[in-house]
Amino acid sequence: MKWVEMGGNGWKWMEMGGNGLEPADRIGAARYFLISTYIQLFLSRHIRQFTLKRPFFLPLLLLLLTGSFGCRKEEPPGLPEPREVSIDSLLSEPIRIEMNPYGLTPLAGRATIRTKGAARLEVRGDGQYPMLLVSDSLSIVHEVLLLGLYPGRENALRFKVTEHEGNRFGEEALLVSTPPLPAYLPDIEIVEKDEGRMEPGWNLIELGLGPGHFLPLIFDPSGQIRWYMEIDFIKGGVAPFKRLRNGHWLWANGQTVFEHDMLGREVNRWEVPGYAQHHDLAEKPDGNLLLCVTKEGLDTGLDHIIELNRQSGQAVREWDLRQVLDVDRFDLFRHSYDWLHVNSVWFDEADQGLVVSARYQGIFKVSRDNRLEWILAPHQGWGAAGPDGLGASTAGYLLTAVDATGTPYNQAVQQGAEDAPAFSWPWGQHAAMILPGGNIFCFDNGWKKNFGENAGYIRAVEYRVDPEEMQVKQTWEYGKARGAEIYSHNVCDVDYLEVSGNRLLCSGNIDGAGGRQGRLIEVSFPEGEVIFEALIRYRNGPVDDIIYRAERLPLYPE
Repeated sequence: MKWVEMGGNGWKWMEMGGNGLEPADRIGAARYFLISTYIQLFLSRHIRQFTLKRPFFLPLLLLLLTGSFGCRKEEPPGLPEPREVSIDSLLSEPIRIEMNPYGLTPLAGRATIRTKGAARLEVRGDGQYPMLLVSDSLSIVHEVLLLGLYPGRENALRFKVTEHEGNRFGEEALLVSTPPLPAYLPDIEIVEKDEGRMEPGWNLIELGLGPGHFLPLIFDPSGQIRWYMEIDFIKGGVAPFKRLRNGHWLWANGQTVFEHDMLGREVNRWEVPGYAQHHDLAEKPDGNLLLCVTKEGLDTGLDHIIELNRQSGQAVREWDLRQVLDVDRFDLFRHSYDWLHVNSVWFDEADQGLVVSARYQGIFKVSRDNRLEWILAPHQGWGAAGPDGLGASTAGYLLTAVDATGTPYNQAVQQGAEDAPAFSWPWGQHAAMILPGGNIFCFDNGWKKNFGENAGYIRAVEYRVDPEEMQVKQTWEYGKARGAEIYSHNVCDVDYLEVSGNRLLCSGNIDGAGGRQGRLIEVSFPEGEVIFEALIRYRNGPVDDIIYRAERLPLYPE
């Protein structure tokens, strides 16, 4: 016997049966006994004469009443199990697959599935890390990306079509052939992998294969290359490749900015006459694009940033960094034309300013209207701003390095002549970004460290900037202890991984044991424990290959 809730009115049915009574069952039995007793007393007192004349009535009434309390709750009927049918009965035409439709993505294609009625679609691949695509809407025409196919083999793809009502489904397995990987792509070995602690997603690297040959590729957690895009129709530098919020790729070459989808189809192209893009670009929250550029007609380069309106294709804002920095500061590197060498830009959503990394000077922040806010760099050599040296002094914008208690370090540390045990300025750094908590994160190449020789080690390093007190504190670093094993004097990247909180760093130009290579390393934060590490062995010549940037991202655009 048990009590079963009936809806939201507090009523309960009591089910009879079983050999024992739970506590709730005993309470129910007592209630049953009291109710039945009350009925019998009521009947005996008030309708005694009626029952005497009709002796069958009382047992019949009790039987009906007790029977109602002993009724079993009826469960609503369940949905019928989906029934498998021939997929041909659900399709209006055979499934059509087209691989590499635009000639740029040999391991990618698209499938077109047309059904007789509204249906849902699921596509599943094979292998250790299979691609999986599940439609989130009903349609009679599904055109889906086929991404993440294995190279040089027949890939088994299983298509499942489920009718709108969910009562019938059909499946079909198709084989899709892909070409082998080109010989110039690298070998990838997974050195460390703790999948339970890794950031979700696969790995994008932006590979340079010598002058004029750049391409993005994506490899899975086992090190297998599963997607790449050949853009060798472009001659010259192409970097970086950024994924836009719409899932497309953004990249540029010279005066042309490109938007391509995952199949290599050109979606947009913008010309920026008077400017030549280099080193970095980014998408703002409003959809406009930030481009690091050289402005034509000047005697300096790599020292401007523009904002490109995505709709009109016009430059709507310009940051002339000569106006706010000292163009004659050559303490780290002397080059009158390339005096600054901007290599990254990061948009600060909080105040619309820009955090800029300049390899030959340091990291600095400018406002939306190109006012200097602070400089994170050794203090040595800073003078007046302006292309003619007649602008405002830059020295007042230098951040003072402090320890964990807020005490400033000595002048030798401030000037950059030496390091403190828990502080060093970045040297020849790349990829400066703002972390969610506001800290500045960058890849420190250790280039010409302390105005001398290369350090021989790299760091992923984090700083806390206090713009009110004009102070900077180093809060975290990784990489120094690994020395030459992961040392790269140029390029490289760092990223914050938002799901796990881990940090990702890519050292892209290593003269390692056994040949030139790159390393992609994911470490826990703040412990700095290696969670994932990939060794990328280059194949082309003694000095050709590099990795410029790297990302952890989902294979399918979100």
